[in-house]
Parts: sequence; structure tokens; C-alpha cells
Amino acid sequence: MKRIACCLLLGLACADAAAAGARCHVIYGGEEWTVDAAPTAQPYRVEGKKIGRYFEFKLVVADQPTTGQSISIYTYGMSTGEPVLIHQALYRPPFDPRADGTGFSGFQYVYEPSKSSELQYWCQSLR
Repeated sequence: MKRIACCLLLGLACADAAAAGARCHVIYGGEEWTVDAAPTAQPYRVEGKKIGRYFEFKLVVADQPTTGQSISIYTYGMSTGEPVLIHQALYRPPFDPRADGTGFSGFQYVYEPSKSSELQYWCQSLR
């Protein structure tokens, strides 16, 4: 009986740590974008969002039976016309809400090397 109660409590704790999705707030060239993602079992099918002329931003909330939930953020430079990965971040639960209001990622800066363009973002989990 104790074993069942422990398993139930552990399951509830893990469920609370999981995100129902994620939202990233992206700033580039004086404009702001919001990129949302829901959990998916097919993370390789998620498409990125074009940000300005030189960036593509992809947010993936993967929910896999073998590895659990994770949030991945990819930023691609587009100066050559083809996407080139210039930034990648991976987060696993629990997703820190950050007291300063910048979500689990904190406030991030990404630079496109050939054009010296700067993109900023911060992300939060949705529950």
C-alpha cells in the first residue's frame, strides 16, 4: 500500500513539473514576436518561424515516452538564404519560472555572425 501511495505522489509531482506548452517572446529590429509550442511526440516535424530577414526561431516542446518532456530552442541564421544553426538550448523539467519575469530561459541574446544582427528572447512554460 505504501508503494502505491509513493508512486501516486511521484506521478503527481512529475505531472506538475511538466509544461502544457511553451511561449517565447522574441525581439529583433524593434519588433516583437510571440512563438508558441504545444507538446508533441514528433519534434522533428516542428517548423521554425521567420524573424526579420536574418533569423529563424524554432521552439519545440517534445513529449517522448522514453525520455520524458523537454523544451528545445533553435535559432538559425538566414543570411545565406539557407538556415544555419547558430544557437541551441535544451531545458528539462522543472521549468524555472524565474522571479525576475524572464521565464525558465532567462533573457538571451543571439548574434548572427555575418551581419552582426542581434536577436533577443525569453521563454516561459504554459501550465
